[in-house]
Amino acid sequence: MATAEDIEAVAALYAAAQLEELGVLRVCDRLVELYMRGGLPIAATGDVAGLLDAYWLGRAERLPEDERRELYARALGPGFEHLLGRLAAAITDYDAAGREADMAWAADELRSSIDRHLDDEGRDAVALMHSQLGDALAMLADPELLAVYGSGEAWQLVDHLSRLELGRTVAVVRHQALAAAATVILGWLASDEWPPGEDVADAAEGFITAVAMPPG
Repeated sequence: MATAEDIEAVAALYAAAQLEELGVLRVCDRLVELYMRGGLPIAATGDVAGLLDAYWLGRAERLPEDERRELYARALGPGFEHLLGRLAAAITDYDAAGREADMAWAADELRSSIDRHLDDEGRDAVALMHSQLGDALAMLADPELLAVYGSGEAWQLVDHLSRLELGRTVAVVRHQALAAAATVILGWLASDEWPPGEDVADAAEGFITAVAMPPG
């Protein structure tokens, strides 16, 4: 059965997969491309210039998109979101009707799936993805860069640049909600604390709502 560390690793990779769907890393790659061509009106010595330079210089150390998507598919396994949704539903049912057996069964099914699909390569990739996404989000949250595009926060900037530079519409609220809710649910699963608290029940309801949102 999956250990607490395995579940936490999968929680991190699932959140990374949702940020991938948001286009966070694709947007950052595009920003760096614009910056290197002189297409960003920012100060050459400002904080964001330093972030963009570092992102460019570290490009060889980051996983490319095709490898990242292969990693998510392999480490999470087929049907992961369905199993997570089934656990979320069992948590909400337990909160309403006290069906502990159903919740325990759904939790064990998800643990078994994680145990089957997460390998050492997936575990090792967590730190790399954490660093890669951390650098990207730091760049996207920089006040100077936000001001260039008239955005109030990083997610608004991602949405704006996805439309403007990549020609795609992203379901920002959906993917944010899936990442946030899954992190709470899987954190509880890793802790093995019974019964789930109110925060976990709220996250379960949020996950079910997010899954039902249009994907884009």
